[in-house]
Amino acid sequence: MSKTSDEEILLHNQTWQRERQIIARLSSLNYRTGELGSYLHNIACGVSELIGVDWTVVTFCQEGFETVLASSLEMGEGEHVYALHGLLTGTVIQIGRSLAVKDAQKNPEYGQAPEGYCAYLGIPLRTAENEVIGTICSFNQQPRDFTKEDIQIVELFAERAATAIDNYHLYQQQCQFNQILEAEVEKRTAELQTAQAKLLEQERLAAIGEFAAIIVHEIRNPLTTMLMGLKYFRKTILTESAQERLALALSEASRLERLLSEILLYANPKCYNFVN
Repeated sequence: MSKTSDEEILLHNQTWQRERQIIARLSSLNYRTGELGSYLHNIACGVSELIGVDWTVVTFCQEGFETVLASSLEMGEGEHVYALHGLLTGTVIQIGRSLAVKDAQKNPEYGQAPEGYCAYLGIPLRTAENEVIGTICSFNQQPRDFTKEDIQIVELFAERAATAIDNYHLYQQQCQFNQILEAEVEKRTAELQTAQAKLLEQERLAAIGEFAAIIVHEIRNPLTTMLMGLKYFRKTILTESAQERLALALSEASRLERLLSEILLYANPKCYNFVN
């Protein structure tokens, strides 16, 4: 077997082995809603391992600032937010395509790298609507050339990261919408319960009014007959004592008649003022 054939076989085996590593890394990624940080951390670590760089971060870029969502290295607690102006990340967001810089110190026109790092590879994160929402940035302490294969590998991970971030934000928006909808439903339910309570109260008062009208009618009929009889006695000759008793009886009968009229008035539901 020739030396050239041995080299080709070795190269083929190396390529096959690397492809297996890439597939294994991609297959191990399992995104669940609400676990974005862990998912992106695995992406950052996978990129650093597969292309052999010292540090990789996944960033979300908005309104001139980038927020580091995940890092292959420990960055300490708290939120890490940086202005895009003058940074390599800012250039990637501006041009909207991948950027590979062998030595950022010798090529400052592309932007500033973090202290202690030279080589840079930045890949934009694009949503399904072709909107650039962030980057995957890989840094190396020593200058190095990034191959076309390196860029393609990171672009594969960038597709996964962009989809996860976009889905996460859509999920958050849906949760917020659901909260607003639940609050509105609770408000409408409370209003409906109040309206139902008012309706029940109106129905109750209407029933009381109807019952009172029946009672008043049943009392007023015999009362009218009694009044007619008492008034008839005024035409007869009575003793002074009998006249006083008759006058008292007529007065009480009239008072009872007025009372019945008042009962009818207050039993009428129209007399009540319901607050809307």
